[in-house]
Amino acid sequence: LVSASIRADASSRFGPNNRYGYFPAISAGWVISEEKFMQNSKLINFLKLRASWGQTGNAEIGEGSYLALYGVSNYPNLPGYIPVSLANPDLQWEKTKQTDVGLDFALLNNRITGELDYYKKLTTDLLLNVNVPSTTGYTSYLKNLGSMENEGYEITLNSRNIDGNFKWNTNFNIGFTWNTVLNIQGQVIEGGFGITQRAIAGQPIGVFYGQQFLGVDPQTGDALYLGTDGKATSDYGQAALVVLGKSNPDFTGGFTNTFSYKGIDLSAFFTFVSGNKIYNAAGVYMTGGFFNGFDNQTIDVLNAWTQPGDITNTPRVGYFYGSGYQNSSRFLYDGSYIRLKNVTLGYNLPKSLMDSWHLSSARIYVSGVNLWTATKYPGDPEVNTQTLGNIGGGQDFYTIPQAKTITIGLNVKF
Repeated sequence: LVSASIRADASSRFGPNNRYGYFPAISAGWVISEEKFMQNSKLINFLKLRASWGQTGNAEIGEGSYLALYGVSNYPNLPGYIPVSLANPDLQWEKTKQTDVGLDFALLNNRITGELDYYKKLTTDLLLNVNVPSTTGYTSYLKNLGSMENEGYEITLNSRNIDGNFKWNTNFNIGFTWNTVLNIQGQVIEGGFGITQRAIAGQPIGVFYGQQFLGVDPQTGDALYLGTDGKATSDYGQAALVVLGKSNPDFTGGFTNTFSYKGIDLSAFFTFVSGNKIYNAAGVYMTGGFFNGFDNQTIDVLNAWTQPGDITNTPRVGYFYGSGYQNSSRFLYDGSYIRLKNVTLGYNLPKSLMDSWHLSSARIYVSGVNLWTATKYPGDPEVNTQTLGNIGGGQDFYTIPQAKTITIGLNVKF
């Protein structure tokens, strides 16, 4: 009824001063439904409580990162070597300690099954490129610095809603995640594509960090920003740098409904995301001006300021540069969405027909992908220009949206 296991692994580290790391793990489970006081339950068919704790390491930073490295260069047109990284013989693994608690269950003669999970993950000795004065000849230095925490819940539910000739099954899952940078010792660590994203203590990793757009001055048509004095300013250089939002969602999930009746089957899969922001990095070009590649491709230009007294959130445009074209929260949008990711309708030909055709089976189907999306983002909310790194994310720079596709097919087995 109760089981447990303990494990410890040893792995080599990077530098000569840090040879080995030991990563223990322990797990335990209790099948409550097997206890005598639960065996006569008509409601609960299966109930298991499980928990685990473990520590692991992350070394995916490349080979020789603790060494002082040189690269090949040339100047003037003569080959040579130049230093490219500082040595750090004390470099170690990132270490992550994680606690998991879960509950598996089956109810009502196994018509409803599911899992409830809670996890908490603490990562220390983060491998980060720490800023150093450029007068040293370098701009960053790889170092173990700071810590970060991830905490969340995950819920999975499966149900057999209707049995018989007509069947209806539902699968649902949702995950809530909270990410917090605990300590980076005051370092300024940035990433991103268009607008800056930062790692800031007390905030989720990679928050958008920049100028807060407040609207348009109705007398001049100039964009207004939150100034360093807390008041509105039309001087972009005097705008305050503030946290504008996060690219990581509060929760994600999906649900699938499957229907079948005799030889006909229908399934529909929805996916959803909530609580994240998306930055349209192309917005500075799409609504800026008319010269030298500025595009004006968005319909909000039709609402641009044109004369004193106009009340609008779109600043005046110009032949070369308009107002408000710089990176700011003006181009930051709610990234929440729900999408009909896939729908499939199929029909299995009857066995009598298969026998006459000497076939094992035959199925005709039609399937659609990305057929419907509800979102406040003016583009495809399921895109991301920058795919590498954990600081930058949630930015869209002319990213090609996912296509809507419809497929008609026939599967035949002989």
